[in-house]
Amino acid sequence: MAEFTNPYAEADPFVEAHFDCLNCGGKLWEYAIQGAMVCEDCRAMFRSKDVFAEQIAEGA
Repeated sequence: MAEFTNPYAEADPFVEAHFDCLNCGGKLWEYAIQGAMVCEDCRAMFRSKDVFAEQIAEGA
């Protein structure tokens, strides 16, 4: 069996997103592999595409 290095095995899968929580206004962290974001304060989870749509609607 071939050996390979998995770059995701040691990397932190969460990245701070530049969006605020839709519930409490806290900072969201994105778990891009799952297409989801979680709030660091209230722990609510959102689909990334829903957060993007909400931010676009607010800016329009």
